[in-house]
Parts: sequence; C-alpha cells; structure tokens
Amino acid sequence: MTTQTLAAPPSAGGTTGPQRSRLARWTGPRTPARLRRIGIVLTLASLVTAVISLVSGISRAGAIDDAGNRDASLTQAAGEIYQALADADAMATSGYVSSGQEPPAIRARYDADLSRAGRRLAEASRLITPDDPAAKPLDVMITGLPAYTGLIETARTYNRQGLPLGQSYLAQASTQMRTQLLPAAQSLRHTEVSALNADYQRASALPIAVVVFGLALLFIALDFSRKEFRRTRRRLNPSVAAACCAVVAGLLWWTVATVSTGNALADANEASDAATALDEASTLVLQARSNESLVLVARSGGSASDDDFTGQIDRLLAGDGPLAVAGANGVDVAGIREATGTWVDAHKNLREADDEGRYADALQAAVSTDEGSSGSAFTVLDKAVGDAGDTARARLSAATGDAGDASALLGFGPAVLFALAAAGFAIGIARRVEEYR
Repeated sequence: MTTQTLAAPPSAGGTTGPQRSRLARWTGPRTPARLRRIGIVLTLASLVTAVISLVSGISRAGAIDDAGNRDASLTQAAGEIYQALADADAMATSGYVSSGQEPPAIRARYDADLSRAGRRLAEASRLITPDDPAAKPLDVMITGLPAYTGLIETARTYNRQGLPLGQSYLAQASTQMRTQLLPAAQSLRHTEVSALNADYQRASALPIAVVVFGLALLFIALDFSRKEFRRTRRRLNPSVAAACCAVVAGLLWWTVATVSTGNALADANEASDAATALDEASTLVLQARSNESLVLVARSGGSASDDDFTGQIDRLLAGDGPLAVAGANGVDVAGIREATGTWVDAHKNLREADDEGRYADALQAAVSTDEGSSGSAFTVLDKAVGDAGDTARARLSAATGDAGDASALLGFGPAVLFALAAAGFAIGIARRVEEYR
C-alpha cells in the first residue's frame, strides 16, 4: 500500500512557509529583523541627506557664480554706462563754453565716454534677453544715444561758426540726457543691483533641509547606539561610529561654509551698495558741472539753472544722499565732502563774476586749471569720487572671490561625507546582524 504525503495547507493569509520566513527576516519582532529595519532607515536617510546636500551646494555655488559673473558684470556695466553718459554730457557742455574749437583734452574725454558707454551697452545687450525687465531701459539708451550725439555735433558745428543757434541744440541734447538717457541707465542699474542682491540672499541662506535631515539622522544613529549599548553592553560599533563622525563632519562643513560665505557676501553687499552710491554721487557732480556750464552758455545770469546746480549739490550732501550711503557702507567720504565744499565756494565766485557782467572772468574760472578756479575744484572732486568708486568696486570683486573660495567643493564635499555615512551604517549594522546567525 502506497502512502501519500500531503502538502501542508497554505497559511490563512495565503503566504507559504518559506515566503513567510523571508518576510519575517525584515518584519519580525526578533533582533535581526529590527536591526535590518534600522539599517535601512539610516542608510536611506543618509543617502537622502547626501542628495539634498548636493542639490543645495550646487544651487549655492550657482548663485555665487551668478553674483560673481553675469549679474556682477551687468551691475558694473550699468554703473559705467550711467557714469559715462553723465560725464559725456558734462564734457560736451564744458567744451561748448570754451567757444569755437573745444580743448582737445575735453573732446578726447567726451569721445572716450561715448566709446565706453557704447561698449558696455553692447556687452549688456548680449547678456539681457528680450523678456528681461532690463531690456526696455537698455533699448531706450541704444536708440537714444545716436540722437543725443547728433544734437551735440550740430551744436558744435554752429558754435565753431560763432552762431548762437548751437545753444538750442546743446540745451535740447542735455535735456534728452537728463530726462531719457540717464533715467534709463539708472533703471538698468537698479534692476541689475536687485538681481545681484537676490543672488547674495540665495547664496547666503541657511540650508534648512540639510540641517534638519542631518540632525535627524544623527539623532536616530545616536539613539540606536545608546539602545544597543543597553542591550549588549558593547560600547562601540566602529562602522556606525565612523558614520556618525561623517555626518557630524558634513554638518560642520556646511556650518563653516555658510558662516564664511555669509560674512564674505555681507561685505560684498556693502561694497556693492557703496559702489552704487558713489556712481550716483559721481553723476550728481557731473550733472552739476553740466548745469554750471549751461548757465554760462546761455549768459542768462543763472538763476534758474543755478538752482539746478544747487539742487544737485544738496542731493549729494543730504543726510540720506549717496555720500551718506557710501559712508554707512565703509567708505571714507570726508575728503569728498571737503572737495565738494571747495567747489561750491569756487562756483559762487564764478557766479558773482557772471552776475556782475565779468563774463570773461567767469568763463576763465570755469575752464581754468589754476588753483581756486571752479574748473580746478571740479577736477579734484571728480577724481576723489572716481577713486572712491574704484576702491569700492575692487572691494566688491575681492569679497565675491572670498565667497567663492568659502563655498569651494560645497556641492560635493558634504554629499560625499553623507554617502560615506550611508555605507558606514549599512556595514556596521550588517555585521551586527551577522552575529545572530
């Protein structure tokens, strides 16, 4: 008689014995299953932290790169355009005052200003897309600058011929500069400064996700180690300990980089604000010079136009004016204020001579380089503001470079440490599991 062996009936849940055994290795209440679950949690958490760190680091490096390259270049270009246009207008009016053939030095400076503005406009047009907010003011300058230069050349032609009609063209050109070109340049500069400041904020922001995941990972690992010590009295799991050290190192890397980058970008932000304020100060000085010359060109006694001169100087020296802003951002403006006072005194002497009918004396005061003349005082003030602006821009470049150095390898360094922590947790817990076989 043949005896048949009956197969064991399936379990109530439909899972066979071997399948249930494999599942129990991960879900059962026994120590190996618990260790496997903890190992998976720690390993995956470490890998997730590594990915978040990588993305955050690359994003921060990109923001610093934008701040140090595209946006910084556009901001500097906008500032140079703004200053070059104002300087060109001041040189055009100063040259006209000389009557007939303008001094070669003034003409050369005017041509250099136009060349610099045109070069910077071309650079900006290559970096600014048509849908960019800065595209509109850029277009105003690109289309308006040829019209301005045409008016200036017409004014020069009439001036060489001794015809007073040139005054009208000069006044029209200067009006276009003040009401169209300079406001457009200022709008472009403000747009790019805002973009640069946004880069600074993004680059110096605290990586909250990395900190939260990293601290949570460290807490879970330390809690696991503490419980294992209580159960087994084993003081150290070398791989898990090394993994914890890697997590701490990754968090410290982020902390040091964030503090260092934040300090460097704070200095860069101050330097940027100072450079912007000094560009504004330079433009006010140049516009005041242009107004001074226009009064002499018109031979009107100067009440209306001289009010414009006074207005520019008042804005320059105001408590919330550009010199105050520059001073609040680390620039020593005492010399600039002193030079401004000297020019104002020289300008008063010029106005007195003109108002008293001594036009030749007033004209000589405007164009002379002798000490005490308005022309000489303007030159000293213009150089003082320009030198301060160059120093601020050098400081900005150095601070942005320091921020880049502080964030070097930030995208990959901490991520590698967190990935090594994942390997350490996996190896360390796997060895503990092996001990139960």
